[in-house]
Amino acid sequence: MHIPNRQSALEALQRFLPHAGENYASRRNFVSAPLVEANVSGLSPWVRTRLLQEWEIIEHVLHQHSASAASKFIDEVCWRTYWKGWLQLRPAVWEQYLAELNQARKVSFMDATYQAVLAGQSGIECVDQWTQELQQTGYLHNHVRMWYASIWIHTLKLPWVLGADLFMQYLLDGDPASNTLSWRWVAGLHTKGKTYLANPDNIQKYTQGRFEVKERLATEAVIPKSFPIQQPRSLPSLGPLPQKKSRVGVLLQEDDVRALNWLVTNQDTAEIHIAGYFSPAVYSVNKIAPMVAQFRQESLQSVLQADHPLFNDVDSVSNWAVTKQLDAVLMAEVPTGMWDSKIQDLQSVVEAQGVKLSMQRCPWDAHFYPLAKAGFFRFKQGISAALHSVVSSS
Repeated sequence: MHIPNRQSALEALQRFLPHAGENYASRRNFVSAPLVEANVSGLSPWVRTRLLQEWEIIEHVLHQHSASAASKFIDEVCWRTYWKGWLQLRPAVWEQYLAELNQARKVSFMDATYQAVLAGQSGIECVDQWTQELQQTGYLHNHVRMWYASIWIHTLKLPWVLGADLFMQYLLDGDPASNTLSWRWVAGLHTKGKTYLANPDNIQKYTQGRFEVKERLATEAVIPKSFPIQQPRSLPSLGPLPQKKSRVGVLLQEDDVRALNWLVTNQDTAEIHIAGYFSPAVYSVNKIAPMVAQFRQESLQSVLQADHPLFNDVDSVSNWAVTKQLDAVLMAEVPTGMWDSKIQDLQSVVEAQGVKLSMQRCPWDAHFYPLAKAGFFRFKQGISAALHSVVSSS
């Protein structure tokens, strides 16, 4: 059970820490019963909002395990950062995904197989169980996500974008980067010449006999047609820091709800005012399940004090900035994804009032994003040095 507050996240982290070393390395691919995942951390929904920050998780882990013993888990923590950095360097991939998704949605109501899967009636027992688990709990084991995506794409021959969309709708930890790019990888669109095919024996082994797949699964992948991958761009420029003795607002958002910890470090300001911003409209237009929107909004609400407002629209943010006579509003950089257009609206409305909206990149992301220009192997080579400089200073 994922409860959207810091205390629940820390308790889950403490329960997992003894298992983050060799046990995780040897047992992480085994899938237990739903919500009884003893072999993985289950921390990802809290990491998604940074109620748990990546660097603090690793610091806790390294207090109990050596870096070598915990390397598999550290890699897993860094995978989410890699995907975010990769997409931040190639935003056109997200735009292309949306374009393909919009086209697929127009005809999806006519696809009997697609409708059957959504209803939990695909005829493949494990897929139907996992669909129900996803829709009811907002969580799936990572190994299950790979099997599910493979069967969806290669066996059922469904559009990969509709599968990625299903996960985005229901996963508590779903983010545009890790979800979209993981589906692209399974489909064979991310890394040239590499796809992922689910194997019945593998499923039976790692579900420890819970599922015996009797249906014939695809043994060859047919890679879907898609756009060529954009070459990595330079990272977006950040806004300037506020001038000394200025009146500053800190606007927290769902991708980094505890950004206050690093946004105002060493800021010589006259006053700091804190608020949150969460747009239900973004979730509605992207057809995100209410339980996911609720988890994210309550995660953000949980870090705000009683006198810190939570705004749901850009005009309210603008009015707050004017009422507080702010010179600038600081905000953690919003990763490429479903917030893109809304952040542009926010910036336009706020700056029309003469208030500068300044995005800032946290030290963790600033260190890792430039390493995401190629594959994870090259990215991974920089983890050791990055941990030394980022974790030790966090």
